Amino acid sequence: MSDHIWNVPKNLNIESLSDIPLSSSLKEVLIRRGLTNPKAINNYLNPQPLPQPAEHFPDLEKATNKIINSVKRSQPIAICGDYDADGMTSTALLVDVLSKIKGRPVPFIPSRQNEGYGLNISLVNKVAKEGISLIITVDNGVSANIAINHAKKLGIELIITDHHKINCSLTNIFALIHPDTTPQDSPYRSIAGVGVTYILAESIANKFKGKDVLGIARDLLCIGTVADMASLTGANRYWLKKWIKNIQNTECIGLKGLMKNAKIHNKSITSHDIGFKIAPRINSIGRIDDPKLIIELLLEKDESKLSEKLSNCEEINKRRKFITSSVEKEALKIVTADNKYINSFILLAQPHWNPGVIGLVASRLMDKFSRPTAILTSDGDGNFRGSARSPKNFDIVDALHSCSDLLEQYGGHSAAAGFTIKASNLMKLENKLQSIANSWMTNEENLFKLNPESNIYFNDINTKLLEDINMLEPFGINNSQPIFWSRGCNIISSSYGYFDQLILKLSQGGKTIEAVKWGGIKNKNYLPKKIDIVFNIESKLTKMGITPLLNIIDINKYSEEIQFKINKRKYRCKLDINNTIIIMNQENDCIKYVLGNKEDYSKFVMAKGPYIKELLDTSVSILGINIKN
Repeated sequence: MSDHIWNVPKNLNIESLSDIPLSSSLKEVLIRRGLTNPKAINNYLNPQPLPQPAEHFPDLEKATNKIINSVKRSQPIAICGDYDADGMTSTALLVDVLSKIKGRPVPFIPSRQNEGYGLNISLVNKVAKEGISLIITVDNGVSANIAINHAKKLGIELIITDHHKINCSLTNIFALIHPDTTPQDSPYRSIAGVGVTYILAESIANKFKGKDVLGIARDLLCIGTVADMASLTGANRYWLKKWIKNIQNTECIGLKGLMKNAKIHNKSITSHDIGFKIAPRINSIGRIDDPKLIIELLLEKDESKLSEKLSNCEEINKRRKFITSSVEKEALKIVTADNKYINSFILLAQPHWNPGVIGLVASRLMDKFSRPTAILTSDGDGNFRGSARSPKNFDIVDALHSCSDLLEQYGGHSAAAGFTIKASNLMKLENKLQSIANSWMTNEENLFKLNPESNIYFNDINTKLLEDINMLEPFGINNSQPIFWSRGCNIISSSYGYFDQLILKLSQGGKTIEAVKWGGIKNKNYLPKKIDIVFNIESKLTKMGITPLLNIIDINKYSEEIQFKINKRKYRCKLDINNTIIIMNQENDCIKYVLGNKEDYSKFVMAKGPYIKELLDTSVSILGINIKN
């Protein structure tokens, strides 16, 4: 049933973590993630305070003093952001903090449709026309040398705060605040644009005594970090662990309104809520409309003006969903026109596609086909503007860098990037990216593999486990939800939901649990009675209280006998009704082991030697057997 290979892990010895108050399955998960001792796990569960930012960002103090002098002189300061959630939360954050200390911030965000990404000559001219002599960029700037040089000519000083890859030397700027300027082991290395902005805002606020002006800033920091899919490690994990639960009680009335529209205003906010409920509503504005609307919403202080802004946001979000769906359907038709073959790199270009949704569509096709994907549309000037997304282990910016001779400009992260190209170079680009992706695909490690982290029985899925999973929050990039797997799950009932999701009631060992698989399965008309599943475990609020919900990632038909390879030799294994593991080779020779405790198991494999131990360890793992004490 599945197109994926399951890399089922071997059972681990977790006795060294006996003092850690976590469920056994989660101890396995953390060990597989490199947290192998109590100290590392305790630091993960309770992140340590961060070092002083000024010790890690060389230009921070310099930039702070410059901004404070402008505030004291009542000089206007241009805040130039970006039109995605990271950029818009960054802009609103800095404007809010500067306004609270009596500064005169003026937000500028380019139009996605008319101006494109980041600082540009047109925007610099607008700033100059307003008589402003200081620009602070947030979430952009490191690839804007032309605009930077233009600002210099006009006598405008620049403080660049950004987190995108630096592809050229930066001159003619007053200060650069960027994670790449920090030490290699700095906890700030993976922060998003909003994280860099927060560090600057905090540094400014610390110079002013009085009331705390960073309350809303912390809320926006959490939202922008998750929305930008920043790595939830280091500073990001520390910040979110500390402040995400405060969002429910935010002072930002615009944010309160967005949460109410998303029906999450009466609960403790999680990273999932941000990623799937709040961020899309913010991003919708920048994708297909004027990003100033979301800035005004997040900065609004008058309740009487809120309703109209929220209604506009909801209407734009609905329109964005419709446009995205239309482009996605069209793109899927092109990709699947030849069912026999899908390119290693999916590159699609149509001049009429809306530039605001091509990133979303690229992401969805990448998820669906597990291939790097670029979606392009015309910019109206004879060029095509592209948005690219890539799976794990494929650095899309590095790939674009290899094609830089064909591109007008490019930039982004390892998993997401944007670029501009002349229409005449499209075919050459596709051929070159195909060649890069083909090499990547030949590496077996990059193929369609799932890596479950722990085998678990339904009887072990209880309230304690749900509470423990919550301790691992917030989940996101580089701190994903634990991936479990389980064998021999009986399907009690099945149905399909409004969004075509497969809804199952499963039983195992006398315990019944509800499960859902988004996207359904390929063949709706056929479901086996018994399945193996890979899944996450979520908490669901019901009339009975908090209950588990299995969010299924993949399904396989259950088979009593499983094939595997060791040293290019094929074997089969099964567990019979007498609790005996039977392993057979190609010649039908067999090894039998009657299940016992860990001590019996150890004695048996020691007597048989290392190769038999490997055969038995592998069989125990793929049969989903936990050897008990």
